[in-house]
Amino acid sequence: MAPPAPDEVSLRLASLVPAAVAGAGRFAGVGPADRARLARACAVSVAAAADEWAETAAAMKLPAAVGRPPAAVVAEELATGPLTTLRLLLLTAAALEDVARGGLPRLAGPPRLEHAGAGSGAATRVAVDVMPMGWLHDAAIWRGQRATVRCVDQGGLEGFARCWRREVEERPRSGGVAAVLGAGNVTGLAAADCISQVFEHGRAAVVKLHPLHASLEGVLGRALGPLVDAGLAAFVAGDAAASRALVAAPAVTHVHLTGGRGAFDALVWDGRDPRAPGARAALAKPLTCELGNVTPWFVVPGRYTPAQLAFQADAVAASIANNTSFNCIATKLVVTAASWPQRDEFLAAVGRRLASLPARPGWYPGAVAAWTAITGRRPPDDGTLPWVFRPGLDPRAEPAWTAREWFVPVAAETPVDAADIEAFCVRAAAIAHALPGSLAASVTVPPDLAARERDRVENLIGHLEYGVVAVNGWSAVAYALGNVPWGGFPGATLAEPGSGIGRVHDPAVLPLVHNSIVRSPLAEWPPPPWFPWHRRTLPLTRGLAGLYAALARSRRGLGPLARMLPAVILSMLDPPRRP
Repeated sequence: MAPPAPDEVSLRLASLVPAAVAGAGRFAGVGPADRARLARACAVSVAAAADEWAETAAAMKLPAAVGRPPAAVVAEELATGPLTTLRLLLLTAAALEDVARGGLPRLAGPPRLEHAGAGSGAATRVAVDVMPMGWLHDAAIWRGQRATVRCVDQGGLEGFARCWRREVEERPRSGGVAAVLGAGNVTGLAAADCISQVFEHGRAAVVKLHPLHASLEGVLGRALGPLVDAGLAAFVAGDAAASRALVAAPAVTHVHLTGGRGAFDALVWDGRDPRAPGARAALAKPLTCELGNVTPWFVVPGRYTPAQLAFQADAVAASIANNTSFNCIATKLVVTAASWPQRDEFLAAVGRRLASLPARPGWYPGAVAAWTAITGRRPPDDGTLPWVFRPGLDPRAEPAWTAREWFVPVAAETPVDAADIEAFCVRAAAIAHALPGSLAASVTVPPDLAARERDRVENLIGHLEYGVVAVNGWSAVAYALGNVPWGGFPGATLAEPGSGIGRVHDPAVLPLVHNSIVRSPLAEWPPPPWFPWHRRTLPLTRGLAGLYAALARSRRGLGPLARMLPAVILSMLDPPRRP
């Protein structure tokens, strides 16, 4: 489906923005209990549209000649579109229900103080566990995973509680109209950005979809129908001119962008040099944004069991392969120790797994040219882009690999000279500091480290300047959870935006978020269904969507959970062969 003509988009925006102003005005008088009911109604409508959403998105990314999209691709689209949206809405509804009862949003555990570094004089953070959540059956679905949001200490736990309550009362009353400029890679991003604007800030959202998502305009309108009917959301596909027209509308009070640095510079600076003396941005409206990352995965040297090594290699490969690597957090640089005895085995396992996967079409605009530029190879004539994993990279000799985020299915590995854990952590921190972006990073930690070594690794994890640090897993899990605040590390500016300014996915409305840490087991069995070679990925993903749909209708979800068991058992009895 082609995007609407520019004149048609302009005419639609001329009516959508005033309608959003009216919707935001009405919403200002709506209390948390009614807002919770609205969020829950949206969850029900998203569940009803889930299959249509996923199949439309999968077809969008594959040529018509392919026929029916493969199950793995449909499962990916289901997981990254309606499924993550469903979970975000459920968490949003639950948080608002808690506030309506006079409390604060429920957590996975009580807030606690923790040291941000080593030594008795180290600063503290307020650690807030947001996962696992019992009522979402996280212990069964997200086996062994934990997520902790770290907030700035504002005077101990009592000071944190006061600040949190004030944030819960004030932030959702921001009001106004947000122009949400959607990304073209993942179909759930624009929906989640819209939901965050409405429920976390109290704004109506006019969502300008990427031209690639023109076929989803009606689907998203139906999925978030309760927001559309309330005048709180509208969806229109269009090009850069449509973005400029929407942002320029006088009634638009806030702009949220998900995209690349080029889109940010065009919107904010419009050809001006942000580093010039006295430079002033062309955009005069408040802006939040998420801009991507050169995503590293650090593998701390140590002795891993065969199962742990194989699982971590698979996790790295899956993080490269998901969505044809058209993700802002696709792993782009694996960092190992040159002297690590298991390095060759680990890299070979990553390479074999990627080589076993069929190449996918390079559907994202500019991907073929970018793949050719970084690999120096001619792509196949069938329009696919082969997976490329480059071990042994020296970033100093070939800086192009790490100078920017390559939005194509390529990744590299670089070995560092490190005689021990301390040396590796020092080198890892230096690499992290030099890489563009601050969105997310992963760290694989070996078992059975000595106490001093484990403390040193924890110190590295605690001081990596990323919005999310994932331990033993891919950072995309944090986005999928829905209540881990998502955005770049604090400190970004319009002149130096890094991975972005502000955050989404904060239904608990936590104050002064520093960053988050998500922890996963070193190995899982059966493997998670987001691995693209999982043989039961589609029935399990649909089963989870069914579970969340039941919870949206205020049911306990035990029936859908039980119906997932056959697929789980089959995935254990008939696992994919290791390449």
